[in-house]
Amino acid sequence: MKKEFRKKVISDRKKQNPELINLNSELIFQNLLKLDEIEKANVIMAYLDFNSEVKTDNIINYFLSQNKKIVVPLSIVDEKKLLLSEIKDIKNEVYIGTYGIREPKPKFIRPVDAKNIDIVIVPAVAYDTNGYRLGYGGGYYDRFLESLRDDCITIGIAFEIQVFDKVPKEDHDAKLNYIITEKRIIKI
Repeated sequence: MKKEFRKKVISDRKKQNPELINLNSELIFQNLLKLDEIEKANVIMAYLDFNSEVKTDNIINYFLSQNKKIVVPLSIVDEKKLLLSEIKDIKNEVYIGTYGIREPKPKFIRPVDAKNIDIVIVPAVAYDTNGYRLGYGGGYYDRFLESLRDDCITIGIAFEIQVFDKVPKEDHDAKLNYIITEKRIIKI
């Protein structure tokens, strides 16, 4: 059931017009900035988008301009875990890495401990209005989210077409604090 659901949502997301993806990504960014927690955070983790995900370059560049420390993940495939690295310049420090996802070039890897992160912007295939996410199936984020401080704020950003009343979940799945779309901010 998870596999079919994941496949359908990815397919629907890919069918979106690129201009609409860019427009809605900007609206999601504007909604994200409405959160008080964003202003207070010093260290923010975000993902580097790929395919038809919500675009994150503007978000990352804005936070860098606000002197926030920005952290992005790299997939360590052998261990099925994420390595966290500070990024200072998307344009020059990033290349296409594991799974075809952008990540820091080896010479720009600056490891960061998960306990230092104040906010995590979490990618997913789908979310539900209860704060649960359906990832890509590797379990990388499920394991990573367990390692965060209790007061770390987790935010899922998604297009409205990725948000459902319920997504398939398991007992170990972590609940997020917010889901933000182009149309609404869902506080869990």
